[in-house]
Amino acid sequence: MDISPARTYADTAELIATEEPDFPSFLFSERLLVNAIKTFQSGFDGLLTYAVKANPSPHILSIMHREGLKAFDVASNAEMALIEKYAPGAGMHYNNPIKSRREIKRAYEEFGVRSFTIDHVAQLDQLAAVVPPSEDVEVTVRFKAGKALKSYDFGTKFGVMEDGAISMCTLTKAMGYTTSLCFHVGSQCEDAYAYERHIAATGRIAQASGIELKRLNVGGGFPAPYISSSAPPLEVYFDTIHTAVTDTFGSNKPQLIAEPGRGLSTGCTSLLLRVKHVRGEQSVYLNDGVYGSLMEAMILEFMPPLRVWRGDKIVGGETWDFKIFGPTCDSYDVMPQTFLLPAAIAEDDYIEFGLMGAYTQASLTDFNGFNRRELYWVNDILV
Repeated sequence: MDISPARTYADTAELIATEEPDFPSFLFSERLLVNAIKTFQSGFDGLLTYAVKANPSPHILSIMHREGLKAFDVASNAEMALIEKYAPGAGMHYNNPIKSRREIKRAYEEFGVRSFTIDHVAQLDQLAAVVPPSEDVEVTVRFKAGKALKSYDFGTKFGVMEDGAISMCTLTKAMGYTTSLCFHVGSQCEDAYAYERHIAATGRIAQASGIELKRLNVGGGFPAPYISSSAPPLEVYFDTIHTAVTDTFGSNKPQLIAEPGRGLSTGCTSLLLRVKHVRGEQSVYLNDGVYGSLMEAMILEFMPPLRVWRGDKIVGGETWDFKIFGPTCDSYDVMPQTFLLPAAIAEDDYIEFGLMGAYTQASLTDFNGFNRRELYWVNDILV
């Protein structure tokens, strides 16, 4: 499906000079997305998939499919429909453990899903009521082996402990499904050792349950290089995973799967917001906030790179710490961290935030009527 734009701008300066956007704008670089895909394809020793939840935009999905992604991590029937439309023929891994029988039935019958993730024995009962046991159906048991030192923790909601995983794998095998394992070390994981620890646990679970492990999904968690991040380069993660799998399984290694979301989509999009109001030396009010494109930056409190534009020129000079507020009439619409901005910042200036491709377009709301956002294709953006 052709999702190409009518025009691609050379850089942010040209975009501002030409369009003078007055609404929150996502600046997308196809070049940077392709570079991110190639980094994973060359560095990760296994099947590369994409966690659709991070950014389900049609142009993202279409380009990933074009660049060779043959499967996607989906969490809902709605995401399955997106893949069917924008990545036709791609496989779908239903990796959200929380799903109803109706959703399972639709996934199996309408979308042809044959890979399902569970993390509780009751979910196996749900699945078996709809999907007949068969070696053609992969049931992946999601487990957890401790929290990463620095990550956004998923373990409080998802994953069974090691002993429970052994029991579930044993039961899944006995029922006649093909059995696999998966884990997720947590979003924006800055602790590469967390992968090694989980892979070692995988070996113990497989051995104790007597399964011949078909595939091992090492999840996502691959970090973005935010200013506030202390994560090592992605190559460290790839090497850690490869070494740990070899040490754990020797020559009998399962097929590996990764499902990055942030790691693939973050760097291809910057966010251009316009200043609506400046209040003294303390506060800047923008045309989007935590009810829109800045939601995740509030939750994780990461610090993206940024620069301030006045027309097509970057504003420099003395800087101050400012609080950033969104445009709504809700007092919760404020960022918890302060941002270093030029003291001369003024109404109608723009702030461009880099590394904003993940969990921004996916989490927009229409609260207070602030519901319009624009998308522009720009070759060189802030990263």
